[in-house]
Amino acid sequence: MTSPTAGSGMKWVGRAIRRLEDPALVRGRGRFTADLAAARFVRFVRSPVAAGRIVKIAAPDDITLICAADLAARPIKPMLHKFNYRPIAQPILADEMVRFVGEPIAAVVAATAAEAEDAADRVEIEIAELPAVRNMDEALRRDAPAVHDTGNLIVDAQFKTDGFEAVAGKAQRRVHLVVQSHRQNATPLEARAAHASFDPTSGRTTLTCTTQMPHLTRTAIADLLGFSESDLRVIAPDVGGGFGQKMSLAAEYIVLVALARQLRAKRHPNITTTHEQYSHPATLACCCLNGSAAF
Repeated sequence: MTSPTAGSGMKWVGRAIRRLEDPALVRGRGRFTADLAAARFVRFVRSPVAAGRIVKIAAPDDITLICAADLAARPIKPMLHKFNYRPIAQPILADEMVRFVGEPIAAVVAATAAEAEDAADRVEIEIAELPAVRNMDEALRRDAPAVHDTGNLIVDAQFKTDGFEAVAGKAQRRVHLVVQSHRQNATPLEARAAHASFDPTSGRTTLTCTTQMPHLTRTAIADLLGFSESDLRVIAPDVGGGFGQKMSLAAEYIVLVALARQLRAKRHPNITTTHEQYSHPATLACCCLNGSAAF
């Protein structure tokens, strides 16, 4: 395309667009989620095994422990209305069963990040380990352990171009091949992080997080926790890389929003006030490392 965009009076295709975000970032003035102050910190206790039944979750009385039953949240359940898709529900915190290494089982809340880390180490979990599947071929075997009650096959997409058989029948040679997409993952410089704050004056919760889809994140979290979407604001500040990895809904973000709303009626001496003199927001933060995903 060489002609100007209709009605614009200028050409856009092939034109260098000036970047506006670079000056602040190269000067070290970026504003990231981890830069925000918080009154409470959350760390997650995660499964050390790939499959198992949760037998016990316990913590000393001086630790604020949050389990699945404390959240009253519906599971994350992505939908795809084609290809015989079988919807799979992902619990916000594992309830009864764990299905992958690193799956969040519980959360602890503390006044500092160090205290939260120590508290998580003191949580006692007991899991009766079960056989696990480690690759696609193994999962499709008839005797393979079922990761979910619906089985291990989620999508069976079979489609063919109209008239293909007629054309293929005239071919001098036909080649059959199997194309397999290997497991892969993006590794952005900034890991997962979130900061949730409840403002009792407006009754709204603000979630600042490393996301590439703030609008869909707001819609999904409000739906899963069962409150009005207008009562939640999601902010995506400067994000240290995403590459599509941060276009999914993280269960940890849902936990933070739920905790911020649950703590709204409690006053803590070290919680920073907002613009209202007697307004005490419940503010929590968490961060995540790549790989182990430990908050």
